[in-house]
Amino acid sequence: MDKRIKKRKKIIEVSLKLFVERGFHGTPTSLIAKESGIATGTLFNYFKTKDILINEVYKDIELEQKKYFFKDLNKKETPKEKLKKVWNDSIIWGIDNPYKRKFGRYFSDSIFISDDTKTKIYNHYKPLFDIFKKIIEKKDTKDSDELMLILNFMGACIFTGEYFYIMKEPYNEKLSNESFEKFYKGIELRDEN
Repeated sequence: MDKRIKKRKKIIEVSLKLFVERGFHGTPTSLIAKESGIATGTLFNYFKTKDILINEVYKDIELEQKKYFFKDLNKKETPKEKLKKVWNDSIIWGIDNPYKRKFGRYFSDSIFISDDTKTKIYNHYKPLFDIFKKIIEKKDTKDSDELMLILNFMGACIFTGEYFYIMKEPYNEKLSNESFEKFYKGIELRDEN
């Protein structure tokens, strides 16, 4: 791995941890630089401002999620199977990445993440738009809104994952699938078979 890429990765990892533990205002760039093993001036060669840095941390996490959630999605046949795969992958990823999960929870709706970054991130969820669009077309429910369904879906995934975190339980596929079935039934997306 290129030295510059390695250093950027280290800065992102340190920043993620510090932002989660100390918040945006409680994390000075001097501390980020120190914990990253670089001079403060060097930090600004990678990220011109702390605002840019926090947005880059957010983008990196979201890109990692996109790759994880949507890998092998085409191997599933029905829209429901695809949704269930994304559901379970989302919950497992959150359990396996507690700092990244917390960062997303703390900062996704904050003023620190720019509208431009949020717009780019929403584009990562195109596979979900496509799945919900197929379901809506098949069910002939033209009054349904894909974005609203996606937001409901992601919220239900997040809170199902929170259950495992709060209860300090390991991932339980049976329990996760039961929760998915309740969500699926709750939005009246019956099996298409």
